[in-house]
Amino acid sequence: MSLDNTHYEALAEQIESILRHPERAIEHIRDERTRRRLVEGGCKLSAALEQPKETFRRVGYSHLQLPLALVGVESGVFSALTAEPRAFNSAEIAARTGVDPGLLRRLLRYYQATDVVSQVGDDTYRSNNVTRVLSNDDQAKSLRWTSKITAQGALNLPDWLRSNRYRDPVGLMPTAWTSAVHTDKHPFAWLAENPWALELAQDHMRIQREGRPLFFDALNFEQRFAQDSTSSTILFVDVGGSTGSQSLTFRQRYPNLPGRVLLQDRPEVVQQAKAELMSSANIEAEVYDIFTPQPVKGARAYYLRNIFHGLEDSKCVEALVNAKAGMTDQSVILIDEIVLPESNATPHSSQHDMEVMICVGGIERTAAQWESLLKDAGLKMREVVKYDKDYEDSLIIAGIN
Repeated sequence: MSLDNTHYEALAEQIESILRHPERAIEHIRDERTRRRLVEGGCKLSAALEQPKETFRRVGYSHLQLPLALVGVESGVFSALTAEPRAFNSAEIAARTGVDPGLLRRLLRYYQATDVVSQVGDDTYRSNNVTRVLSNDDQAKSLRWTSKITAQGALNLPDWLRSNRYRDPVGLMPTAWTSAVHTDKHPFAWLAENPWALELAQDHMRIQREGRPLFFDALNFEQRFAQDSTSSTILFVDVGGSTGSQSLTFRQRYPNLPGRVLLQDRPEVVQQAKAELMSSANIEAEVYDIFTPQPVKGARAYYLRNIFHGLEDSKCVEALVNAKAGMTDQSVILIDEIVLPESNATPHSSQHDMEVMICVGGIERTAAQWESLLKDAGLKMREVVKYDKDYEDSLIIAGIN
């Protein structure tokens, strides 16, 4: 359909009408697919129509967003605005937070201009959906992780890539991040020696997953892999499963399914998780190193979540060969990771690829790259079940035939 200026003017007026009362739009848009189309279309339209100077401002000033968001969190400005469902003037917010009134007015001007808060009158501000997200304690912890840890590596990325002659840095140490914090230790070793950072990392990983789909939502484990199981059947081996969130979810989803569930991880993790898991959910826990042959034989499923994206190809193949050592014809390996598409990747998945590259020298892989790894380990990719379209999170099912 050909559009003239009259049509574009009408479209602009319709958009402005929605923006005057966005909360009404949220109430009336009942179809999630429609909401997503509006969000994605709006973002793409903005980028497609912007002039060169607008592009420069968007990209060139992006470095302000994260630190100023953290200022709003740690100063209490966002929580003050969300404390009551009404508008506040700057004097009220200053009294609640202790922020200097002059500084506060400058901050609020920036937050209003970037749609973090809503200005409803001269020196009068109200929280919006963005403010409410940023005022959440869990989201604040995630922002602190990003600001204090991963952002340091991101800012170092141009110099680091140039110093490495723009090679694909999979498996390369030191990473852009470890170079920025001036350590020669592997990122996981550094975290282990810095409890404050490890706590932020654990909070961030937990928060990142909240509200997102799980592979259990897209695949019925009992029907696919647990037919005719008994109390002695090893159903689910959660390899490198940290404190056992997926093992717990498994028990919750299939409370009456007979069989054993095992968590495997590093000694310090197992020591932390073992007693609670066994007593509360009938989950066994044992120490295991993925670079040694799998000692548990004949399990229905060996489950590995977000492990391989931190490893170079040769290490992935080594870990897969070791996992295969425990398998029988009835066994499968379940790899729970991002599977990037060959075209039109989502912002979330491509951003995560950059983050693992910066922090641990890792990589998110396409289906072809996953299939190549499995083939090199003597395994066959049977199926890829995508269960989160935003992040391209998928369950890769592999077997020995």
